[in-house]
Amino acid sequence: MQKRSKNIWRTFNIYYRYSRKSGLLSFVISNFIKVIAIVSVVIIAVWVLNSFIIQVSDIPRFLIDNFRPEVVLLFFLFTESVFGLIPPDFFILWVSEMNNFYLWVGLLGLLSYFGGFIAYYLGFTLGKMPRWNNRLLKFYANHLDKIKKWGVIFIIIAALFPLPYATVCSLAGILKFPIARLGFVGILRIARFYIYAPLVAGLV
Repeated sequence: MQKRSKNIWRTFNIYYRYSRKSGLLSFVISNFIKVIAIVSVVIIAVWVLNSFIIQVSDIPRFLIDNFRPEVVLLFFLFTESVFGLIPPDFFILWVSEMNNFYLWVGLLGLLSYFGGFIAYYLGFTLGKMPRWNNRLLKFYANHLDKIKKWGVIFIIIAALFPLPYATVCSLAGILKFPIARLGFVGILRIARFYIYAPLVAGLV
């Protein structure tokens, strides 16, 4: 038992030293701080809206009454497949007044998960076109370097933290990252929706 504990501790130390040396630890910490900052800004924004403009609790009902669910879901799938620039929390806000809230949250998570596959194949296809490939490699050089350096760990971070998940999946496609591995760790994208859902719903 003591020998096993030493091996576990030794393995932990190896990963810890590597994460510090490679910059992974500081990257995770900075993204965690970013999450806290975003949540703080959202709380302040909700307070301002509730106090001076409109009750935030009225927004989900307005969206439900004026936009057909299938249209919003298709738009959400599109953004999670191509751009990934609209925070998915806005869509969690949309379903916050729906019956079976957590079923809708799970549906959003599944759509985002499959959107990652679409983004992957889009990147894979663009990677075969020299003109687009060179542009993407130049524009997203920083993200590409992180995928090459940290591999699956960076995809996990993108799935859980406020990074453009669709963009990361597209870059993974360009680099021909193993799609089976992407599909496995991408399940955390669904978990991300359930983690953030109570926070978003609590603000309404």
